[in-house]
Amino acid sequence: MENHPFKYDIDFIEPGVVHFEDNIDSSFYLIEGRDKALLIDTGCGGGNVHRLASAFTEKPIELAVTHAHGDHDAHAGEFTVAYMHPADIAQLEEMNRRFGVPEEQQLHADLFTPVSGGDVIELGDCPVRVLEMAGHTPGSVLFVDEGHKVVFTGDAVGSGVGVWMQLANCCCISQYRHNLLELLEQLAPYRDYLYLGGHYRQAGDPASPSFNPVTPRMIEDLVVVCDELLAGKARSEEYAPAGRFGEEVTYIAYHGTAALVYLPSYVK
Repeated sequence: MENHPFKYDIDFIEPGVVHFEDNIDSSFYLIEGRDKALLIDTGCGGGNVHRLASAFTEKPIELAVTHAHGDHDAHAGEFTVAYMHPADIAQLEEMNRRFGVPEEQQLHADLFTPVSGGDVIELGDCPVRVLEMAGHTPGSVLFVDEGHKVVFTGDAVGSGVGVWMQLANCCCISQYRHNLLELLEQLAPYRDYLYLGGHYRQAGDPASPSFNPVTPRMIEDLVVVCDELLAGKARSEEYAPAGRFGEEVTYIAYHGTAALVYLPSYVK
């Protein structure tokens, strides 16, 4: 496939749920309720994402952002109503500075309506529940679509090839483990739902034996990865040379369906 910034791959997951994939494999999803529609994340491809999503619904579209990284919120300024967790809203100015975002592309706090764990975004007949999962970012969340029975996980637990926990604002491994256990309790009513990650293609080909989609088991396996890291028994290898994410060498640890990218200084 030509890697063109204005080209999007589009899949109809089920009636009322559409998946979009941009040129760098960032995923975003449109869900349609009776009264309005909700876009989960925006990717960071070219063009106007609000206009793209509007081709698939006649309902007004609001935006819900899983976390404040550019490959998930780049087009947030195109939406009149956009939701984000307050801990990530608080990061926006730092993100603008750190990555040198041009002024015309910067996102600011006044664009977003804060949502936290337990909040519900109503679409008319399709409640979308917010679950907190801090770790990858301080305000990472999952969105549970109780109408279509889908859980949108963003990057909070990875998307098939591992969760990034080596970035500047990631929490330490013991705190991440604690948050994973709390999330598993909250997900108990939704274990049979479809889980869709922030980078859909990272799960691989559904026809392949190596297909590794996001599931509750992946979250359980992440808890084991954290346990093994904290015990100094993790199966891990160097992930990237020093300098890519800073001066400290980055590693990746594995267990079962899960993988976790980390810095040794975060293992505490």
